[in-house]
Amino acid sequence: YVLHARQSGARRLGVLDYLDAGALAFAHGIIALLSWTLLAVILEDAFIGAEVYALPLLALSAAAASVTAYLVFYSATHMDLSLLALILTVFLIEGVLAAMLTASDPFWWRDNLSALGMTNDLSAMTFNLTLIVAGFIVTTLARYATRGIPTSHAHGIRWVRLCLILVGVFLAFVGVFPVNEFFFIHTAFASGMAVVFGVLVIRLPAWIPGIPRPFVALGWLFIAAIVVLAVFFVVRYYTLTAVELVAGILVFTWIILFIRNAAALETDINAT
Repeated sequence: YVLHARQSGARRLGVLDYLDAGALAFAHGIIALLSWTLLAVILEDAFIGAEVYALPLLALSAAAASVTAYLVFYSATHMDLSLLALILTVFLIEGVLAAMLTASDPFWWRDNLSALGMTNDLSAMTFNLTLIVAGFIVTTLARYATRGIPTSHAHGIRWVRLCLILVGVFLAFVGVFPVNEFFFIHTAFASGMAVVFGVLVIRLPAWIPGIPRPFVALGWLFIAAIVVLAVFFVVRYYTLTAVELVAGILVFTWIILFIRNAAALETDINAT
């Protein structure tokens, strides 16, 4: 990935570029680990009572390692914004699901999503580490996705980049500060992430006037949906966990769609 980045641009690679490579390598490793573990669990339930021999097991392990190595190499040498967004999505989904499935408290969902990171077991470490690495990848997306967007606003790109970076930083700090030990700090970063997202959606048409209007309307629709969910929680119709899950899905869906729209704007300006 570092060699690919060096060939794709004339600028000298800095510390952040190598940190990006480290975060992406970690994300690829976790995705491979969780994906193969899930497949192994499914096969275990499908062949209950079957005897497993050493030689076929070694052959399957070698095949899994070979497939993983090829896919990681292909991903690294073909890395672009769309693939980076896909890696972020898969990593975040698998990491959170793994934390849910391995949680020591089966009724964690009665509190909130952050309850997954409150214990001292493997589940909490998985959840918090997932948020930290995902937050770093969001900052990577923010820096690369906003480089070539055309805009007539003097500082529009800078503000968009800053908001996206803040979303990533706040997400990482949500994982750094568990809610049971740092309640106010954790809540401040989680709330700040929602506020920054709202500011970004509202100010986006002014910062990037060429952004498609349907995408702007979709952002407003997402904000309205999050507000409605918050009201449902206040009246005790929804649990806080449901609100956090849906809101998180909407926010990351918007970020992925923004990356695709930004890439389309850059392609259009290069074609003219």
